[in-house]
Amino acid sequence: MKKSILFLMMCALGTLSIAQFGTFKKKEEIDAFKETTLVIVWMQDSSFNESLYNAVERYWTFGPKEYAEENELKKYNKKDVAFLLFSKSVGSKIKAKLCTSEEDINGLVVARKFKKRIMKEDMVAYSFCSNKMDTADWDGEITRAVQMLNNYFNYASQAVTLNSSRMMKDYPSDRNLLLDRKLLVEDKMLDIKGKVDAVNLFDAEVVEVGREEIYRAVKSQEDNLLYYVFSKGGKYCNKMVVNAKNSELMWFYSDSPDKCKLSEKDLKALKKMKVDLLKKNK
Repeated sequence: MKKSILFLMMCALGTLSIAQFGTFKKKEEIDAFKETTLVIVWMQDSSFNESLYNAVERYWTFGPKEYAEENELKKYNKKDVAFLLFSKSVGSKIKAKLCTSEEDINGLVVARKFKKRIMKEDMVAYSFCSNKMDTADWDGEITRAVQMLNNYFNYASQAVTLNSSRMMKDYPSDRNLLLDRKLLVEDKMLDIKGKVDAVNLFDAEVVEVGREEIYRAVKSQEDNLLYYVFSKGGKYCNKMVVNAKNSELMWFYSDSPDKCKLSEKDLKALKKMKVDLLKKNK
């Protein structure tokens, strides 16, 4: 299956500072960052720490890494390191004692400095997680977040340019993963009105399932399933369709915070992507 351009980010609210999932401006910067040690910070939540450790050990391939407690971080002063942290957004239902960010991102953040309030200028890259997680949810959420961060670093190092608008169009990955796959949507997260059903809009099977079924697909790295997920901040609802294996991002759309359900318009956009891809493959 040939490699192709993936990242058709159709942002109704314009180009977002967070849309490219990273802050690098030049390829040389990301090449240099590969020599930077990523410090995974243990926080005051054992479920989060265990899930993060398992995901990083299994899926992180970009550069060296090590682990440290919060009270050990002074030893990294003036060293070439970055920190892997979790940022909770405004209104998040996550109870764990984690960080927040100036950009109001809910998910994993790679930052140049460790602060409980992650500043915009310190952010290197980020990946999104759901706003509500119980203990059993961390494995699925963190697996996706670590894989998406790892994908960003590896794909950005292949990009022709790291200009934000170009990255949104030319982010290298395999869009063929969008074809002939069932789409899982969490119960009550479809917003379809009228007589047209989701299957016709998407031109493939769309199944509403419990959240645990989506996490099962992520943890088992199913190779034939897509799923819908959203992550909401104070200004935007970031909507994504992701391949369960390796968390390849198929579609991204930033909507207003009150429009987090997968809509008829979203499914039509996904179908158009598939139609265009099939034409290109002929």
